[in-house]
Amino acid sequence: MPADDGWTTVSNTTGVAAITNSWSTRPVLSVIDILLMLWRMKWLIAFVALPVIALAAGLALMMPKEYRATSRIQVTAGAERVFNPLVSDATATVMGQQEITASEVELIRSPVIVDRVIKKIGLEVIAPDMYRSLQKLAPIDQPLAYEKAVIAVQKSFSAGAAPKNPVIYTSYKNENPQVAADVLNTLVETYIQYRAELFAGGQNEFLTSERMAASDKLAEADSAIERFLVSNRIGDFETEKESISKIYASVTDELYSVQAERSEVEGSLSATVEQLYTMEPTIDLVRETTHEQELFALKVAREELLAIYLPDTPQVLALDRQIDQIQTLITEQGQSGARVQRGPNPIYEAVESRRTELGAQASALSERFAELERQKTKVERRQLELTKLEPRYQVLVRQRAILENQVRGLTVREEEERLKQNAARINAENIQILEPARLPAKAESKRKLVIMAGVIFGLGTGGLIALILIFTKSTLPTANSVARTSGLPVLASVRKQ
Repeated sequence: MPADDGWTTVSNTTGVAAITNSWSTRPVLSVIDILLMLWRMKWLIAFVALPVIALAAGLALMMPKEYRATSRIQVTAGAERVFNPLVSDATATVMGQQEITASEVELIRSPVIVDRVIKKIGLEVIAPDMYRSLQKLAPIDQPLAYEKAVIAVQKSFSAGAAPKNPVIYTSYKNENPQVAADVLNTLVETYIQYRAELFAGGQNEFLTSERMAASDKLAEADSAIERFLVSNRIGDFETEKESISKIYASVTDELYSVQAERSEVEGSLSATVEQLYTMEPTIDLVRETTHEQELFALKVAREELLAIYLPDTPQVLALDRQIDQIQTLITEQGQSGARVQRGPNPIYEAVESRRTELGAQASALSERFAELERQKTKVERRQLELTKLEPRYQVLVRQRAILENQVRGLTVREEEERLKQNAARINAENIQILEPARLPAKAESKRKLVIMAGVIFGLGTGGLIALILIFTKSTLPTANSVARTSGLPVLASVRKQ
């Protein structure tokens, strides 16, 4: 029998058909038979695989390049990893290096750190597409979308270490090389800060939130006091109260002073009026007579002569005789020779003027007294309002004072906690950044992997379809398969032209 060339056919078609019709089993195929049939179906496999490969190639071309930034951190045993009990006689124990490294790797992978990094740098810088998608969502759906973004950013970060090795290898990949380096460096810094917070007490965030809440309440208390003062037309309650008290005291003192002065003026006015009732408005005015004038002139002349002559000289004696004659005449005639004239009484006029002045002064003092009484009434009314408002104001002030003390105390405690954390961060000699992240120069791409996967998937799919066709058909591809299936020897085979 000629050698089997892979293209053998049965020489007696009729006999073979009769034998085939009598088979009760499937064709018995060897590996060579299957490979031969797959080769014969190579175009079918190619027809199925090519679209898959083309799709994979298109998808690979659309994939962006990513840059991976790397960093290394060395973590050794520190004071925070030492278990030193305060009671009992147990000695201090230190965690093993493998346990320390594993716990630090889990800590640096914490989503809390990733969340802080996103808030520091901004999701719009790290993942612009995610940020735009997040902004398009409704406010109620944004928290869930943000958590998904945190998970996506966390997946781009990786950290690990070899067993019993204190060095932790970290990496972060991003489409932007600068963003990749910045995010990884920020993540390492945040990890150190977060670690310090945990081992320094971890109360800083709580104190900050409490301080902010107390500050908000203090702002509300300030607003309540402001609304209270504005609604009641008060600039400053204590100043207003003190000012009103001073004004009231001043008005009262002045009122008493005006009242006393008015009483004094009214008393003087009453006495002046009574004095006017006892006085005449006009009086007799008497002028000097002619004899009196002559007598006066002679007396003057006599005095002049006495300056020159002696009293017994004829000239002086002559003047004495004339003076005696005029005096005798005046004595005899009396006042009948005098001229009398009536006129206004000057004393009465002076007293009348005084009465008018006192009346005007009394009227002015009365008006001033009435005005001071009105001012006093107004001040008393304002004092009463402030007295009624004071309890409510004092309640608001006490509430504000309590909140202010709370904010002050929380601020001091927060600052103390921050100093503790800074001290813990500075004294963390067991944490060393061996290699900070640098700008990655080479991009990583999964294009080849995607294309290779497309080729494998396409060829595998085509081969699977071909195998299905091979095992569902009853075709005998070679003479040996005919012999194995029928149990009869093949006498001859020829190549199909």
